Amino acid sequence: MLNNLVLKLKFLGVIPQAGCMEYGFRIENEDKSYRLVVLSIKDTMFQQNNLLFQEAPDLCYQKVLADLDEETTDSPIPARIPVTAEDIVKYRDLHPNAKLRRKS
Repeated sequence: MLNNLVLKLKFLGVIPQAGCMEYGFRIENEDKSYRLVVLSIKDTMFQQNNLLFQEAPDLCYQKVLADLDEETTDSPIPARIPVTAEDIVKYRDLHPNAKLRRKS
């Protein structure tokens, strides 16, 4: 668990790509070093899971936080992370408002 060494997590923005959307984050460590992490969500994931474009940045942010919480020295989070249907389910379980929007 290395998240106690992380000082800042900053959302950098959305990068539209062919077939997916990418969400960039900058992680600043306690020693002032930083790393970039990009999460990608395939276009089909939005359709198949009724995922709103407005939900995606927070979903990705929450996933990075969760991944940082489980990160170890031997197993750091990768620079590129695909978002899965399971990630969407976990996000909605933890965010009741997202669950309500899904049912509309």
